[in-house]
Amino acid sequence: MPGIDEKDREIIRILRENGRITLTELGKRVKLSPASVKNRLEKLEKLGAIKGYSAVIDPAFLDEFVQAFFEIRLAIDDGSVDAILSRIAKLDNVCAVYRRSGENQILIQANFHNTDEVKDFAGLLKRKYFGKNLERIKITLIIDTFKENWVTLG
Repeated sequence: MPGIDEKDREIIRILRENGRITLTELGKRVKLSPASVKNRLEKLEKLGAIKGYSAVIDPAFLDEFVQAFFEIRLAIDDGSVDAILSRIAKLDNVCAVYRRSGENQILIQANFHNTDEVKDFAGLLKRKYFGKNLERIKITLIIDTFKENWVTLG
């Protein structure tokens, strides 16, 4: 990636595991002053290497006890689908939306209070977002999570 060096990559790797690390501690780990680290972080944000900062939250604390993946196969996958995916990505319970290779072009990860909401969401995808273009939805429920967003759980 142009504009970044090995120190920048080291900073990114550390942040991926601990986004709350202080500038002082980060500087110690990469052998730079806190001011230098701050300048590098600002550069990495401008370049888009750092897209944002967030916490890894246990969804159960939001009464979201069901996590699901939706694999979606579309009849026609063209540029018009991007606007639909952007709208779906803005839904509060949606964690991730991916366009992917293979027979199912879309992968959506979302959290729910119960399995009735999972069924309702699948219906919403058909009715409101994809309509007749939706050929198939395959739903997978998550039983247990051992690692998420580079954080080992449990």
